[in-house]
Amino acid sequence: MCAKKATPAAKPAAKSSHNTRAVEKNGAAAATTSPAKSAAAKSTTSAATAVERKLSNEDIGAVAGEIWGLLVRKDAQTLTAIKKSVAAPGDVVVAAIGWLAREDKLQFSVRGRSRKVSLNS
Repeated sequence: MCAKKATPAAKPAAKSSHNTRAVEKNGAAAATTSPAKSAAAKSTTSAATAVERKLSNEDIGAVAGEIWGLLVRKDAQTLTAIKKSVAAPGDVVVAAIGWLAREDKLQFSVRGRSRKVSLNS
């Protein structure tokens, strides 16, 4: 005897979070733009702008100098603390730490989940 597999019940269509049609005028419906849709369009535009920004050696070098000064004053710091202390985008901070590490200027220590960066002694 063959048992038939139970087919999953069809899921109801998801409701739209915004109104896609305006009140009909003269028999034609006009599309509307919700605030959520506008915000999404703005974030897409700002994301595209962020992607277009280029990292320059001068910017990375300047931030590396700031990080160096920070580590001289405050000794070992976590990556998060460094990012909060330096007025630069996170990707530039990480690139500057990589620059200093490549020049063998930094020492990294791990204790549990905590990772700290300090100047090489």
